[in-house]
Amino acid sequence: MNTKALRQKILDLAIHGKLVPQDPNDEPASVLLERIRAEKERLIKEGKIKRPKKTKATSDKPHYENVPFEVPSSWVWTTLGEIFTLQAGKNITAKDIYTEKSEEYKYPCFGGNGIRGYVAISNKIGEYPIIGRQGALCGNINLAHGSFYATEHAVVVERYCDTDLMWGYYTLIALNLNQYATATAQPGLAVNVINDVAIPLPPLHEQQRISKSIKILFSFLDAIECEKLYLKTAISQTKTKVLDLAIHGRLVPQDPTDEPATELLKRINPKAEITCDNGHYQKNKQFEIPSTWV
Repeated sequence: MNTKALRQKILDLAIHGKLVPQDPNDEPASVLLERIRAEKERLIKEGKIKRPKKTKATSDKPHYENVPFEVPSSWVWTTLGEIFTLQAGKNITAKDIYTEKSEEYKYPCFGGNGIRGYVAISNKIGEYPIIGRQGALCGNINLAHGSFYATEHAVVVERYCDTDLMWGYYTLIALNLNQYATATAQPGLAVNVINDVAIPLPPLHEQQRISKSIKILFSFLDAIECEKLYLKTAISQTKTKVLDLAIHGRLVPQDPTDEPATELLKRINPKAEITCDNGHYQKNKQFEIPSTWV
C-alpha cells in the first residue's frame, strides 16, 4: 500500500471540497473573507501589519479567468496574501544556533528546511504554519507552537478571524508551493510570489470538519506505516533465521541414504583434504553440523 499517495489523495479531495459534505447552514466563505479583509485593514491602519506588495482582488464569485478547478458554491477563490499575512523572520548567525536543546538554548529555530537547531531568544510566540522559502526543500510546511525563532528563510503564516490552524497547514501542503520556486542553483520562494498563489477558501465550520477528518485519516495511515515497518523487520528477521537454519543443517531433515558430503568433496577436488580429519577445521569450527556434512 502506497501510504504517501493516499495522503496526497486525501489532501487533494480536501482542497477540492470533496472530503467532507457541505452544510447549507454554514456561513458562506465569502462572509468570512470579508471579515478577514476588514480585520487586516484595521491592523494595517494601526501599523501592526504591512500591506502586501502585490494582491489580487477577489469576491464571493470566482472571477479568475482560469480558476484551477471548481469548488463548492459555499467556497470562494482568493489568494494566500488576502487571507493570511506572510512574514519572513530575521537573520541569526550560525554560531548562535545549537544542535542540542538545553535550558539556555531552548527555542526551536526554523529555517528554510524546518528546524535548524535551538537558540537562546525567540521572535515569535503562538501557533503558526511555517513555509520554508530557501533551499532544495523550499515550500515545505512545518508547524510552530509556543515560543520560537523564525529566520529570514522561514515565512510565518499569520491567521485571522479564527481561520482553522490545521486546515491552513494541510492546505498549504496541498498547494505544493515548491512549484513556484526560482529555478536556480539555490531555489527560493519570494514572499510576494507566495502572496499571489490562488487558494480555495471553505466556510469556517467546514475548515474544522476538514482538518478533523484529515487528522483521523492520517492517523490510520500512520498506524499502517508502523505495521508496514514492523512487517518489513519481521520479514527480514525471518529470512535471516531461515538462512541460519539452512547453514546449520536444521532447515530440512537429513536422509541417511544420501551420499556423504565427503564423497562430493572428493569429486569436486580429488586433492582436497577431508576437513573432518583436518585439525585446523576441528579447532576453529564455528558450530556443529550434521554427521553427513563436511
